[in-house]
Order: sequence, then structure tokens, then C-alpha cells
Amino acid sequence: MNENDMLKADFKTGERVDLFNYHDGIERVARLFLVVPYNIPERNTATYHPETNVLVSIGSTVEKSNTPISKLIFIK
Repeated sequence: MNENDMLKADFKTGERVDLFNYHDGIERVARLFLVVPYNIPERNTATYHPETNVLVSIGSTVEKSNTPISKLIFIK
């Protein structure tokens, strides 16, 4: 994640965090991710798939292909 965001959230490199998504009023959790500083824009986070597929709402799909949206997921 962006280093400035890490500082604002008081996260340390290597700290373990859980990622939460609340799309459609349902709590989804991806557990035990390591915080790593990365050259990425502020207020963005990069993760690997399929590890974070659990955060994707099955009802949130791309119109033409009907595939789940997984490139824009709001997390806490």
C-alpha cells in the first residue's frame, strides 16, 4: 500500500491486517494480509487473486460479460 497511507493508519511494514468489504450490506473478510509499502497511488491497495476473491460480491458483475467485478473493491 502507499507509504503515506501506512503512516496515516499507523501500520508498520509486515503488520498483519484483515481486509473488509461491505458491498450489499454483507460483511466479507480476507484475513491475515501483510502490509507492505509499495509505489502505488494514495488511497489504493494492491492484492493478489484468488486470495481476495472472498471480497468480491457475486452480484456485482460487468454488464457485457456477466463476470464478477474484481478490479474495484472498496475495503476497510
